[in-house]
Amino acid sequence: MPSPNTVASSILATLKQLFKSDNVTGFASAELWVLVTTAGLVLRFLLDCFGPWPTDRSMAGFVQVIDILNYSTMQYTLGLMQLSAKKVNDYFQVWAVLLVTLQYSVKTGRLYRRSKQQPVLDLMSSFWAASLLRVQTFFLLKILLWLIWTLNAVRIISYFVSSDRAATINQENTRLVSDYMRYEHSLGPSGDKAESDNGIRMQSYKYLVSGEDLVLHDIQRERKTASAQYRIRLDPDNKKLVTMEKLWNVDAGSSGLLGASKDTGNRLKDVCLSFALYKLLRRRFYNLPIHEASQEKTRRLVFDYILQENTDNYKRAFRITEVELSFLQDLFYSKHAAMFAAGFPVFGMLISLFLVAATGYLAYPVHYIPERMDQADKNSITHGVIVSYIIIGLIFAKELSEVYLYVFSKWTKVLMICMYVKHRFLRTLVVEAAMRMVFSFIGGKWNQRISQCNLLISYSCNKKKLTRSIKLESEVKTMIFQLFKGLQEDPERLESYLLHAFPPKESPMKNLEEVVDLEADTHRILVWHIATCLCEIHISAEVKKVEAVRRQHSGLLARKSTTPKDVWPHYLTAIRLSNYCAYLLTRALVPDNGIVVTKVLAAVRKETYRATDRSASQSLQDVYNKLMHIATKTSEESGEKVANGMGYLGGQLAPGSSVFIDEAFWASTANDEEDPNRTGADATNSSIPATNREDSFAGDDDIDNSITQMGAKLGKKLIEAYGEDTLGLWRDLAVFWTGFLLHLAASTRAAKHKTRLAGKAELITHLWVLLSHAGFLGNTRHGQTLLDPHDLDHTDPLR
Repeated sequence: MPSPNTVASSILATLKQLFKSDNVTGFASAELWVLVTTAGLVLRFLLDCFGPWPTDRSMAGFVQVIDILNYSTMQYTLGLMQLSAKKVNDYFQVWAVLLVTLQYSVKTGRLYRRSKQQPVLDLMSSFWAASLLRVQTFFLLKILLWLIWTLNAVRIISYFVSSDRAATINQENTRLVSDYMRYEHSLGPSGDKAESDNGIRMQSYKYLVSGEDLVLHDIQRERKTASAQYRIRLDPDNKKLVTMEKLWNVDAGSSGLLGASKDTGNRLKDVCLSFALYKLLRRRFYNLPIHEASQEKTRRLVFDYILQENTDNYKRAFRITEVELSFLQDLFYSKHAAMFAAGFPVFGMLISLFLVAATGYLAYPVHYIPERMDQADKNSITHGVIVSYIIIGLIFAKELSEVYLYVFSKWTKVLMICMYVKHRFLRTLVVEAAMRMVFSFIGGKWNQRISQCNLLISYSCNKKKLTRSIKLESEVKTMIFQLFKGLQEDPERLESYLLHAFPPKESPMKNLEEVVDLEADTHRILVWHIATCLCEIHISAEVKKVEAVRRQHSGLLARKSTTPKDVWPHYLTAIRLSNYCAYLLTRALVPDNGIVVTKVLAAVRKETYRATDRSASQSLQDVYNKLMHIATKTSEESGEKVANGMGYLGGQLAPGSSVFIDEAFWASTANDEEDPNRTGADATNSSIPATNREDSFAGDDDIDNSITQMGAKLGKKLIEAYGEDTLGLWRDLAVFWTGFLLHLAASTRAAKHKTRLAGKAELITHLWVLLSHAGFLGNTRHGQTLLDPHDLDHTDPLR
């Protein structure tokens, strides 16, 4: 075994050879530039794997820089290989073809619409590589290189052609689904007939799963001369259509794949249900009408099936919404929706398989290149075989992963189930066993984690350290969905969440509007969050001496072991959702304008920091005493303003507040469609005045009518009103925060939810999906003007 010194010397010698100047150009050798270009392409691929990055401006800019550098190094490397030898050798031919193949291969997961010009650039690189192949080489190597080059060129061209075709199919499909839902409720049983003895009857739902594009193609072929004014009416009994009714009817025949004994918990059928609901949900992003929103059967699907209490703590709800949102994510942030627009991408998979075979076999002739090398070029290429094998291995692995995505994608899963439903000859033991094996490899479940942000107790002013992720507890999920199901009987709870949590005649809290008469959801979140934190410190006597900077691992001040069993679920729900709503402010995922949210949050964070005189040795008792002192502070001016609405009057806080938003500006941005995640320099340079004295903060003497004081007063009022009734306090706070979260989910625009689909979907987006399908968002996208379906050409995200 070689010693460490020997290994280190070998590595240094290799690096020295790679960085050796080329004899012809006098610059770094082509071998080094091949490795640099390969490393850049691999880095770009890895960024795509962890992306997309639409909400991270710094990372999005970094990705663009990498794209430019990769294109430049590719062109430079190809040109250098033509100059750095007296005649083009076999290594340069191999590297040129492999690099242009890898250049396109790593783009597989990217959006069609992101780089419409890229096919032209890729073809230019391919033609440059082809000029190197014109030089004579031995027959086997020449055949393989031309085969790989041709396969890559064909794939680039097919990419360009299929992008427009996929966009057209998705547009037509969305129009058809939107129009079909206009009359879907009249195609089957309604009212009581839609229910069985055991509850909901899924056979009464004729929602489209697949096949509408095939029916449209047949109709267009029959009506070649028809005008654009005719309306297509789909027949759900058409053999080419797969609906939820047909899917559940297969189960009635004791299917070996979809039967109750095989498809435990309807997991496979729920994937198709998610796909059908995805087709309905995407209309909200195109401003298309939601015709079924007023139908009772629409709500029954959500409340009686998706939110069944006997499905192991509402796991079905998250399972259905998670898959549905993953389809939506593919539509906006990857090209899977376009790849599967016309069905299974057989052509793309065959190209990948041929490339795997060709590049794999290329390793054989590459091994004999050193024997044919020109002696004059030996000093320029020292590790040609190893470098070639590295690139071959990368292409081989990338193309195999592409095949894996084709075969085991959730899109393939839906297509296979639909084929199984349409064709009886597939219902055999062998086919069913093969399908179950394919379906077992499907993963990608939501981890059911939510982020937490505590503005009052957390000491750090670093935005990155302000939030933390925790697992969503079963008690919190149960309370959310129990209140959600209450909307079925009383839909008004979605707006009257405050009165529902604190009924005027039953709650100890009286004249609550005097304390929380706020107009913006951002201010409501901050005031109630501060008040909830104050209540949490109040009941946690054993931790009041703990430094504010130190937090328990769970992020909770109370412990389950020392908290009464009847209080714990309510306390846990209130704290988790309070901290989660505060986190939503850091992402501007609330109904208010994103720029305003960013400015107000930044100001209030500094305000609370200064108001509590925070330091590294500050205890929770000190924070509590400071806030209680602030809550009792009054002035001659503030007393009058409190009586008239406590600070937020006519669209602005009182002039003495640290958070001041101009009324005219607020009105001009109320329905602003700006990027809700506009932060950083864009937000800082905004003309919004976040403070009353050029971002300076006053001391304790000028805290009157601020968000911090309102929150402290509300917390003090809660503590005094409930007294020793700890159960009542946390029960009402839990009901408030749960109802408030549902209100925020329903009120936040679809465009804001879309921005969070780039990564892991947020809890609030899952709730928004359920509210949408239950018909609580109405038949328009939050009151915005509806567009004609033919205007979809201008709004489709794939264009």
